[in-house]
Parts: sequence; C-alpha cells; structure tokens
Amino acid sequence: MLETLTGQSTGTITLVAAAAALAAAIKGTLGFGFPPVATPLIAGIIGAKTAVVALAIPGLLQNIAQAWSGRVHVKRCRPLLPLLAALVVGSLGGAYLLTVLPAHLAMMLVGVAVVVYALLAMFRLEPTLPPTWAGPIGVGVGLVAGLLGGATGIFAPLLVLYLTAVRLDKEQFTAVISIAFFVGQVPQIAGYAGLGLFTADRLLLSAVMIPPVAVGFALGTAVRSWMSQRVFVVVVQLALFMIGIRLVLEAMK
Repeated sequence: MLETLTGQSTGTITLVAAAAALAAAIKGTLGFGFPPVATPLIAGIIGAKTAVVALAIPGLLQNIAQAWSGRVHVKRCRPLLPLLAALVVGSLGGAYLLTVLPAHLAMMLVGVAVVVYALLAMFRLEPTLPPTWAGPIGVGVGLVAGLLGGATGIFAPLLVLYLTAVRLDKEQFTAVISIAFFVGQVPQIAGYAGLGLFTADRLLLSAVMIPPVAVGFALGTAVRSWMSQRVFVVVVQLALFMIGIRLVLEAMK
C-alpha cells in the first residue's frame, strides 16, 4: 500500500525512516542537526528536492516541541527580533530559490563557512558578539540563513554560529534556536505549499517519518538532560565540523 502511494519501495521507506530517526536523535540532543544530517542522507535515496520538502513537516513538529519545552527562555528572543524578522523574509525568497537554484551551490557555501567556524571554535578563536552588535548582525544572518534554509531546508549552520557567538547556555540555546527554526519554517512551508511542492507522495513520506522521528527525538532529549554545559559545547563544535564537511562532500558530488 505504502509502496503504491509513495512511489517508493519498502526498503527505501525503511532507510528513509531510519535516517530521519538518527537525525532526530541528534536534534533532540543538540537543538539542531535534523535537516543537515537527514537531508544529505535521504537526498541520496529519494532525490534532493523530495527530501527537502518531505523533511519540512517532521522538522517543524520537533521545533514546536523543543520551543514549547523551553518556553521559559522565550525572553531571550527579544534582542533577536531583528534576526527573526529577517529570517521570515529570507525564507520566503529561499522557498522560491528551491525551484531554480542548484542545491549543491548553497550547500557548498554553507559547508565551507561552518567548517571554518568550527575549527576556530575548537581552538577557542570563535567570535563573541557584544549586545550592541547582535541586532544589526542578526539582520544579515537572518536574511542569509532564511534564503539558504528555504532553498535547502538547512537553517542551522548560520543560526548556530550566531547563537554560539551571543553565548547562551545549553537550555537557552536549544529553546531559542528552535524558536528561530520555527519562525523560519512557517514561511518556508507556506512557500512550498504555494508553489505546489507538497505533492501527495511527499506528504505521505512526511507522515511515515513522524513516528521514528518522535522516538529518535525523545531519546536525544533524554541524552541532553544529563549532558554538562562543557560537554554540550564540545559536542556542538564537533557536530558543526562534521556537518560542514558532510555538506561540502555532498556539494562536490
């Protein structure tokens, strides 16, 4: 039945579900990592455009859950309102870019930037943003992150770079970045719908992914609860480095 409705074999659906569960576990642990991990893995199985569109709804649901669980930290979003507003504008443009821009170009740019930042962070050379600069720089970050996120489904790298530079603790970081993802994803998904990208087979693939994603996300959330702030920072840096390398390698194919 699923094979007929999705146009994919049972083996393909199983691989897609497993990849989504793995990415969700990383998302639950770090607050980010679902699209950057899932998109390259699943794109190699069902194609880049289908992967980006099908992952949007499971990703949105995780961001809602994570933002709600960390709602006590929502006040930390107030200085980031310029970034969030720019993210909405960028996401609308990025949704259109998905229909015209080769995804590998965007992935290459993001991947290189992420690798450079991760290396700087590992050697304790990462920048710190003073409060007076956070707003203006946030506008640029929001626009670019929105454009890239709308086009590739991957918002995380630039937002992670920005939020680590403003120095949030692990719970604040997880809540704030999930709110930012949510703000970016709503216009992204609206754009996909308006452009007719949510075909029946893609929507069904999204639905199939939700149960394994929920399991992976819950496991990741449990891991974060016992992780110290120091370990969390190190894991975020390593995850950024690996995601950046992965994006560059995917872009070179």
